[in-house]
Amino acid sequence: MRRLILILLFALLLCSLLTHSAFADGKKDGETLPDVYQDFLDSLPPSILERLPEGALSNKTEEVGGAVGEMSSFSYLLKTVLSLVGLRLGDCLKLLCSVGGVLIVSSICRTFCTSLKRPEIARAFSFMITLIITVTIFATGFGTIESTVSYFHSLNGFTSAAVPLMGSLYIMGGNAAAAVATSSGLALFMTVLEEIVGRSIVPFCGICLALALIGACEGAPRLSSALTSLKKNYTLLLSFFMMLLLAMLSAQTVLGASQDTLAMRSAKFAAGNMIPVVGGSIGELLRSVSAGIGYMRSAVGICGVLLLLLLMLPTLVELLLARTAWQICAFFAEILGCEGEKRLLDEFASINGYLIAAVAICSSVLFLTFTLFAHCATALA
Repeated sequence: MRRLILILLFALLLCSLLTHSAFADGKKDGETLPDVYQDFLDSLPPSILERLPEGALSNKTEEVGGAVGEMSSFSYLLKTVLSLVGLRLGDCLKLLCSVGGVLIVSSICRTFCTSLKRPEIARAFSFMITLIITVTIFATGFGTIESTVSYFHSLNGFTSAAVPLMGSLYIMGGNAAAAVATSSGLALFMTVLEEIVGRSIVPFCGICLALALIGACEGAPRLSSALTSLKKNYTLLLSFFMMLLLAMLSAQTVLGASQDTLAMRSAKFAAGNMIPVVGGSIGELLRSVSAGIGYMRSAVGICGVLLLLLLMLPTLVELLLARTAWQICAFFAEILGCEGEKRLLDEFASINGYLIAAVAICSSVLFLTFTLFAHCATALA
């Protein structure tokens, strides 16, 4: 009875493997990716899809692998970065001109008010100029905060589409435990991303800007230490959550893959001993299928890393250029003697720097997940 059950189980396994005949004849017909790969691509913004090579949009593994090789080249990445810089450069120049004009007017009027020897007029004018620069920051700089929030929403959708793709390829390779570990870990990551990060970015930036505005006013208390502490603690909190997620994902995925490999080897050993002829044939077929699925995983995993990089680059470039523009404006304000305005501009440049850190920290979890996926050995081997 026991032998009959084993024969039935391996017959079912053999039939399921034969349905993926493309893997056994990979050189002849090409290995076909699951349908969820197209759903994975559909989660990307149209601006990203337009930059992809044609092979990346195919469902053939070899074409995707060729596209991944092209996307990972230095020339392709450099061309993408330069095109993004060109698209965002106009906004930064507009920002420099608008803030620079306000600072020049502020310096001229401040000199005039000082010559009148009326300190109350000088303080009132300084407060008015600070408000004008604050309005300029909201009009031109708040777009970077909105872009950051939009990126986290896109990252959440990208992760949601990656879960069924990685799960299906894990299952095809016999890594059921690794599939469960990855799916549960990414589900927790999406919850943290939406409930903690996505909902806290705007309040965090608003509080920082309010404290910076108070500190920039002449005669107001200096709140730089409180502002620095707030920004550091917020970044530390994000780092702590993402560190826990990284540790959980890496540990559970590696342990799950080892468990799957042990279970599959035990099954193949039992098949080889109890069903000598059929067991050996199944072992050879499993090794053939394992090679095809391993290549498929590597192509999809590296493709996921590159797609995530392309998804992150527009936001990173925008934040970096905006931060550089605010730093130039702060340097210009220092030259003109506008100390209050300089402190305000420095703080907003610092806020952009912490937004860059938040984007990089949250993206690191998905980068590691795709890397583990690409390097995880199939249990069928």
